[in-house]
Amino acid sequence: MKGTSPSHVHGALSSRQLAEKTWQDFEKLFAANGGVWGGCWCMFFHRRGGFDSKAYAENREAKRLLTADGRTHGTIVFCGSDPVGWCQYGPKEELPRIDGKRGYRSTSPDAWRVTCLFIAPGHRRAGLATFAVKESLRAMKKAGIVSVEAYPVKGGSSATLLWSGTPRLFEKTGFTRSGSLGRGSWIYTLQLKP
Repeated sequence: MKGTSPSHVHGALSSRQLAEKTWQDFEKLFAANGGVWGGCWCMFFHRRGGFDSKAYAENREAKRLLTADGRTHGTIVFCGSDPVGWCQYGPKEELPRIDGKRGYRSTSPDAWRVTCLFIAPGHRRAGLATFAVKESLRAMKKAGIVSVEAYPVKGGSSATLLWSGTPRLFEKTGFTRSGSLGRGSWIYTLQLKP
């Protein structure tokens, strides 16, 4: 699926879903930014238990294999032809780490999850995260998904801690607060209309 949006200050925005044919775009974005968050490659929520965010090569290869197997979902945001943003989403089976968080109670047995966002430096505070979430919701709706959860951080955290988004971001895209998730996050939910 390819989405488009009005021009961004640097060029027209568009999106593509992560797949084998878009792996090179995902890889370009993450490699240019140190694997994101020190080498995570957006693998943290795919695993339960211990996690080494600094295991750059191992996390990259694990994400590549999940992509090849069709067991990971996400929206790559482009500014012109450059990949500049990312939103990861997927079903509970793909992203099980949330289940172990203190205070987590599923809002629906079929809920899909929005777990991670990344916007490249130089493109932040320009609406790209909102665009990424909207495009991800559009992809989920097209796949027949009805219930969606997100886990934004509480309070005014620094940009380095905003990988799960902010309450305002999710409120702007139609989510409502459903509860607390530990001390640092909220659970937000959205029902997609068929």
